[in-house]
Amino acid sequence: MTKSVIPMNNSLDYLWSIRDQRLDDWFLMSSPWPTVCICLAYVLFVTVLGPRLMKDREALDLKGTIMAYNLFQVFLSAYVVYESWMAGWGTHYSWICQDVERDPDPNGSGMRMARITWIYFLSKFLEFCDTFFFLARKKFAHVSALQVTHHGIMPIFGYIMTRWYPGGHESFGGFLNSIVHVIMYGYYFCAALGPQFQKYLWWKKYLTTFQMFQFMVLFLKSQVVIFGIAECGYPWQFSLFCSSIMVLFLILFAGFYQQEYQAKQKRKLLGGQEKRHLNATKLD
Repeated sequence: MTKSVIPMNNSLDYLWSIRDQRLDDWFLMSSPWPTVCICLAYVLFVTVLGPRLMKDREALDLKGTIMAYNLFQVFLSAYVVYESWMAGWGTHYSWICQDVERDPDPNGSGMRMARITWIYFLSKFLEFCDTFFFLARKKFAHVSALQVTHHGIMPIFGYIMTRWYPGGHESFGGFLNSIVHVIMYGYYFCAALGPQFQKYLWWKKYLTTFQMFQFMVLFLKSQVVIFGIAECGYPWQFSLFCSSIMVLFLILFAGFYQQEYQAKQKRKLLGGQEKRHLNATKLD
């Protein structure tokens, strides 16, 4: 038993030894366990405790709070896009293959990218509010397996990236995802303004497609490193890990998209049948 444990301990010690030590004193960076525990608590709360808590309570009216939250998310995501662009992706980073800059200079581009990667990681906890708001308004059907899985995984994924590779090739994912979130939370904010704005939101149906498109782009980008199409010193093992996460999310979002499309087609079919039935009744 002892012999089988030692290699695992050695592996974990080795993994921790190659962390980016510039971030050792940053909030939530000293250990992965707080992040893991917070994510597990989130899953437990939104699947079990939250619905029980709200079962015999009135749904809360949170329109103003949700609008403020969505607007804040737009600005936060836009800030991540701007900082990621200025720290590397819009200046000196290679879009083909890019290693992490580990310069300890607090005013250097390497630390600037590390900071925005860390802020992006922290923002994943804030996104738990998406689910909390559904529970508070007793919209339990909106708490889907897709949402819980996605929100439950992202902080852990973000921790791993921030702790070991805060910048470089795979940080493009945070940059692209933040662009998607500017659009997504912008839509949510506009939709909450009232029905008079619905005519301007014709692009709602493209949101899920856009999200799936980002996963495909990031998956393909990872292959450049995995298969050595370009060499820049970035570890192929981490690109393989990121690529696997993108496949998981693509499958989940594609399943959600198909389910929503089929439900919409079914509603349309039932609506047509009901209309024909009413017309037939009038003729009788």
